[in-house]
Amino acid sequence: MTTERHRCSAYLAGIVGLALITIALVCWAAGSTNPMADSADTFGRSLEFLPQTAAHLVLAAVGALTAAASVLARRGGRTASAVRVAAIGGLILLLDASVLAVFGYVPFLTISLLTGHAERLSLLASPSLLVQLGVAAGAASLLWMHVARATANATGKDPAAAHERAAARTRRWTVIAMAVPLGYAISRFLMVLQVPGFALDDGSVGALAPFGLAAAATGGAVLTWGLIRPWGERFPRWIPRAAGRRVPVDLAVAPALGVSVLVMAASKLLLMQTFTEAFGPGDVLIVLPVYLWPLWSVALALAAVNYRIRRSTAAEPVSAAR
Repeated sequence: MTTERHRCSAYLAGIVGLALITIALVCWAAGSTNPMADSADTFGRSLEFLPQTAAHLVLAAVGALTAAASVLARRGGRTASAVRVAAIGGLILLLDASVLAVFGYVPFLTISLLTGHAERLSLLASPSLLVQLGVAAGAASLLWMHVARATANATGKDPAAAHERAAARTRRWTVIAMAVPLGYAISRFLMVLQVPGFALDDGSVGALAPFGLAAAATGGAVLTWGLIRPWGERFPRWIPRAAGRRVPVDLAVAPALGVSVLVMAASKLLLMQTFTEAFGPGDVLIVLPVYLWPLWSVALALAAVNYRIRRSTAAEPVSAAR
């Protein structure tokens, strides 16, 4: 089963790589705007600082790296690992905060739809967003493959010792991966309450957006908690048909790795804004929690990796979660 999932991840990465090469070639041949360098599209600004020709070259180069990583998926060794890491880095460079923002704004968009403001969903009709979603899927697939290799290497010699180390590391990194989004959520709830020092646009719509972000961050922190809780290993009894069954390891690991990729991509943009935009004193309390996102990304990825190692080396199944 693991081999089959590994093969599917390699195929997905290969499709993403070939798609990026194709998009770059088509845009170059047709003289079209690169979807990652389109200042007119909210989701197409990650390469807008480059001339169109350069943006096409970058997109094609990242696509080639991703395709190469897919081809080398079954091989071990430093060369395959280096290509895989380079491809992951290149894909993250193509991403910005927009994909993560879309997931964060899901509650806001849902409420807008239910209250008759469906026109706000029009921002999702974006070719650049579709490309970004594909890039995020490719990066997550390659990262999952890299983690699978790392897990096999870590558990090969002494599973008992690996389990003990992974248990301690999972707890440590999970606590960090929960603390950062919870701090961010608190700042956004304070924005909704219009606490002094937290600027907020006037109007009920302005309040819904930070509330949605706070709710999404809180939900993410709760799900992360499952990496160190019994219900993160066995489904709780109140879940129909799945009660007491073991939680598939990759059901917890894959989403965590995907979110870590999106958070790191968002962090890249926010750190760049530090050098290009001037924030006033009144913005400090709002902006400060966001600059801990690189730590959140790394902590979440490491928590997921060690969770996988701990589950893979567990001697006995845990009891059913209540």
